[in-house]
Amino acid sequence: MRFRSGSIGSPNTAAAGWVLFVTLIVSVLAAQAAEPGTPKDARDLLATYLRSTERDSPQWKSLMADGRVRSEFCAHCHGVDGISVIPLVPNLAGQNPYYLLDQIEKFADGRRPDYIMSPQARQMTKDDKAALVFYYMNMIPRAESADPELARHGGDLYVQRCVACHGPDAHGGERFARLAGQNPAYLTRRLTGFQEAADRSISPMTPVAKTLTDKDIAALTAYLSTLP
Repeated sequence: MRFRSGSIGSPNTAAAGWVLFVTLIVSVLAAQAAEPGTPKDARDLLATYLRSTERDSPQWKSLMADGRVRSEFCAHCHGVDGISVIPLVPNLAGQNPYYLLDQIEKFADGRRPDYIMSPQARQMTKDDKAALVFYYMNMIPRAESADPELARHGGDLYVQRCVACHGPDAHGGERFARLAGQNPAYLTRRLTGFQEAADRSISPMTPVAKTLTDKDIAALTAYLSTLP
C-alpha cells in the first residue's frame, strides 16, 4: 500500500510535524528560561533578596528566620551571630554577600579545598547558600580591643599595603573580603598561609603577604580587629 503525497502518513508530513514539535519545545524552554523573577542559581536568588527586601520588613524577618535555621550546623564554629567561637575560624557577621557566596562556591567546586567546609558546601542547594549569605551579612560585626601602639602601626601598614583592594574602612566589596572586625587569629593564619604559598600567582594576596614580617602581621591583625 502506498500513501498519496501530502497524506497524514507521508514522510514529508511526518518530518514537518517533527520540526514543528521540536520548535515548539525549544520555544517553551526559552520562554521559561527568560521568565523574569525565576532564580537560576544562588547568585540570582541572592540578588532577588537584596533587591526586594527592606530591613525589618516581614519578608526580611522571614528570610532571617530561614537563614538562622539553615545556619544551625555552621553556628558550631562561626557562632549563632556570625562571631566565631573558635579562634582559627573567621567571623562571618557583616561579610559582603557576593564575596561570601563566592567563597562557598569555591569550597564546593574545589577551588578552595578545606576538609570541613568543602563537603558541607557541596551539599548546599542554591536556597541554602542564598539564605546563609543573607543571614550572615545582616549580623552585626563586633570590634575587639588591642594594644594601641600595635594597632597604630597596623593602621599605617594597612594604608600602605591593603587599602587599594579592601577599602579605607576595610569593608571590602564584592570581590574582596571585609576585614574590619575580623578574628585576629584567623587573619594571622591566612596571612601566614599566603606567605607559605610556593606560587605567587595563586592569589593577589601572596606577594603582599610575603613582604610582611611577623611583627607586621601582628600589627595588621590587631588594627583590623578593632575596626567596626
